[in-house]
Amino acid sequence: MDETKIIRRFNDAPEIRKVDEEKRTVEFVASDSSVDSYGTVLPVDKWDLKRYENNGIVGYMHDVYGDSWTKSADPDDVIGKGVAFIEDDKLIVRITFEPKELNAKADKIFRKLQFGSLHAVSVGFRATKKGHMGDEERGEDPNVYYYGGMELLEVSVVNIPSNANALKRALEEERAGWDVEEEKEIRKPEEEAQAPEPEADYTSTIARARALLAKNNI
Repeated sequence: MDETKIIRRFNDAPEIRKVDEEKRTVEFVASDSSVDSYGTVLPVDKWDLKRYENNGIVGYMHDVYGDSWTKSADPDDVIGKGVAFIEDDKLIVRITFEPKELNAKADKIFRKLQFGSLHAVSVGFRATKKGHMGDEERGEDPNVYYYGGMELLEVSVVNIPSNANALKRALEEERAGWDVEEEKEIRKPEEEAQAPEPEADYTSTIARARALLAKNNI
């Protein structure tokens, strides 16, 4: 599994919980444990927020990784700082937007959220543990993929969600990657057990024996 692969997920039912104009903060429900439109579940109790606590980046349209082929990196793509926490079985993100004199883009996005023309966020995360298809005996949907662990990397205000087909392909690749890693782990001890003993190298021993025989004229 490629642990550097970044997955993005949009909340199908975006919800702004609170707006504080004076403090320039907006509080979002970023994710919950419901089945999303991509046929996956991000269980709230599986979130790892430690990395985000140390570097709570908030971007616009996930344009914060500096790996775009179409544009140069722009520090103003980071529009604020975020605090993420779990409350009422939901992943909540409180965003503080940069002031207008520091970042005009951040101010525009903040105003658009107040106006209502923007109202959604998307999370960027890394899968940290293998997930599973739903188990009916546990009350899960067998047609749904349940993530086993997620590390939150960043949160972005977005216009529209990512393409569902693209996310479906990414999910298939992710599951295939976990399967390959699992197969490697299974095969590794078997291969080690079956590995042949290395052939001994007697070259130096023979050379010393010949030198000893020659010294003693044998």
